[in-house]
Amino acid sequence: MALSNQAWADDALAAPDNPFSKVTAEEADAPRDVHWDIYLSGYAYHDRDTYTRKQLNKMNENTWGGGLGRTLRNASGNDESVYAVAIRDSNNRPQYMAGYAYQWMFPVVSKKFEVGAGLTGLLIRRHDWYGGRPFPAILPVASIGTPKAQLVATYVPHLSMRKAKGNIVLLMLRMSL
Repeated sequence: MALSNQAWADDALAAPDNPFSKVTAEEADAPRDVHWDIYLSGYAYHDRDTYTRKQLNKMNENTWGGGLGRTLRNASGNDESVYAVAIRDSNNRPQYMAGYAYQWMFPVVSKKFEVGAGLTGLLIRRHDWYGGRPFPAILPVASIGTPKAQLVATYVPHLSMRKAKGNIVLLMLRMSL
């Protein structure tokens, strides 16, 4: 009886279980293929059927800008990225974007060349939408390239009944460090 009382006392005085032990144990098993990315933007294609010739002449399709991100190649071989990017929009004004992208990756030539397709959820801030306040969006994303350098494209669909909104393909280069 004295022995069991001593064991109970030792258990009562022992440090409580670490609530993060399970999380840290799972984290130790997580894939380590995580890297920093540099994003360089340079071109946005505006659908010629959505905009008038006069509107197209005023628009900026050289969307120069860039940003930083972090990408994880997960255990399934797919890319999960977080990023923050600033570019020149179609009106030559700053446009800020920050978000998360998930792409299913498909090797084309062994593991040296691949294509990807997925979705990105992001916050966008433009001067001409919602009074310049950030707004959420979910857009398709696709890429082609190598695991270290990819041409990434996203598509902004024509959702408005008004002409001159949407049907834009934005191209960026993502390079892993």
